[in-house]
Amino acid sequence: MTNKEPRAVMARAFRETTLSLIGLYQIYEVDAELADATADALGRLFRRHLCETAAAADGDRRSPLHALVDEMDRVLGRTM
Repeated sequence: MTNKEPRAVMARAFRETTLSLIGLYQIYEVDAELADATADALGRLFRRHLCETAAAADGDRRSPLHALVDEMDRVLGRTM
């Protein structure tokens, strides 16, 4: 296992966690403030894990959690 493999595994785990929360928050109609705070906290942890700064904000995103998944996809090299 190379040094980059554990990093990629953790990045995928962050992504899957975020996708799961999107589904749960939609099902239970969670307050937008909680979703925003969750996206902020997960984003800070994710970027700290990758030692990167926050991505520039896009105006057309669906929610902060979706925005975080988009950022994770870019870092992981996935197409959107």
